Amino acid sequence: MSRQSAQAVIALFDSAQALMDAIPKVRATYHGRLEAYTPYPVHGIEKALGIGKSWVGWIVLGMGLLGLCAGFGLQTWVFTTEYPLVFGGKPVFGWPAFIPVTFETTVLLSAFGAVFGMLLVANRYPHLSHPLLSTKAMKSITRDRFALVCEAEKDREIDEDACREVLSAAGGQDLEVVYESAEIGTGELLSPKGVTLGLLICVIAGFGMKEIIIRFPALPPMNNMDEVFRQDAQDPSAFFADGFGMRQPVAGTVARGFMPAVFETAEEADGVLANPMRMTMASLEHGKVLYDQHCMVCHGALGTGEKMMPAYGGVPANLHSQRLREVGDGHLYHVITHGKNTMAGYGKDIAPAERWDLVNYLRALQRSQDATDDDLRLARTVAANSHTESHHD
Repeated sequence: MSRQSAQAVIALFDSAQALMDAIPKVRATYHGRLEAYTPYPVHGIEKALGIGKSWVGWIVLGMGLLGLCAGFGLQTWVFTTEYPLVFGGKPVFGWPAFIPVTFETTVLLSAFGAVFGMLLVANRYPHLSHPLLSTKAMKSITRDRFALVCEAEKDREIDEDACREVLSAAGGQDLEVVYESAEIGTGELLSPKGVTLGLLICVIAGFGMKEIIIRFPALPPMNNMDEVFRQDAQDPSAFFADGFGMRQPVAGTVARGFMPAVFETAEEADGVLANPMRMTMASLEHGKVLYDQHCMVCHGALGTGEKMMPAYGGVPANLHSQRLREVGDGHLYHVITHGKNTMAGYGKDIAPAERWDLVNYLRALQRSQDATDDDLRLARTVAANSHTESHHD
C-alpha cells in the first residue's frame, strides 16, 4: 500500500482577531498556498491572505460585451440581409427596435459569466468531494472556531513538519493533517468522472421534465392562490366574537391629521373654537359651493329659513336671527359638524377645513342683508387680500 500524501495542515483559533494576528506571522515564513475558513465573513481577511482581485468581474464584462454584439449583430443580419421587411414605413435597419433583445442577451450572458466564472475560475468547482470536509476541524469551523490552512499546490505535497511548526508558532491549536483520499478524490470538471456526472444530470433533468409535462400538462404552479379567502366588510364573520366582518377602530384612537370634537354641545364650543381660516374670496367661494350643496335646500338661498321643499316637516332656522348673529364661529362649526334638532350633522360629508369655509360664507351671508360700514370695509379688505394672494401665486 502506497503512502498517502499530505495535502493540508489545519490549525484552529478561538477568535477572528487571533486568526488575523496569525496570518502575517505564517506568511512571513511559509510561502505556499494559505487559506482561511471562518463561520462568518471577516472584514479584511482577503487582503491579509494576499488574495488579489477576482477575475470574475472581467469575465462578466467580456460575456456582457459578447451578448451585446451577438444580440445586436444577429438582429442586424436578419433584418437587413436574410429577411428584410419594412414595418410601418420604418427603415430596414431600425436599430432602436433592436435594443430590448440586445439588452436581454447582454444580461443573459453576463449572468452566465458571473455564475460559471465564479464556479469554474474563481472556486475551481465542481469537486465531487474535498478532503477538508471529512476532518474533525470542519465541525468546529462551521460553528464557532476559525481555521488557517496550509494547502498543497496542485500535484504537489507539502512539508508536514514545517507547516506544523509555523502554525504552532503563530498560536494555532488542535493541528490536524489532511491526506488525499484515494477513494474520494477531488475530481475536476473536465475529468472523465466530472464530464460523465454532468451529462448524466442533464439527461435525467431533460427526460424528467419531459415526463412531468406529459403527465401533468395543466398542473398550476401555485394552485393554492387560485382560491383566496376574502372577507367583505358588510358580510358576517364567524372568526370574530361579535359575528361582524367590519372591525371597529380601537377605542380612543384618532385618525392622523384630525382632532376629535371635545365639546358635547354647541354652547360649549361657542367662544372656545376659533376659526383658523382667513376670510378670503377663495374661502367664501368655496363656502358658497358647500352652502348650495348642503344648506340651501332648507335654509334658502339667502339663509332666511324659507325652505325650497315645503313638504319638509322641519322648521329651518333663520340664519339672520339676532341669536345666530351673536353666537361665535365655534357654535356654527359645532352645529354643522353634529347637527341640531331636526338638522343632521355633516361631519362625515364635509372636511374640517371646509366647514370653516362654510362658516365664513354664513357670516358673509348674514352681513349681506344688513351691511354696516364696518362690513363694507371688511369686504374691501377681503377683496384686496384675495387680489394680493392671486398676484403672488
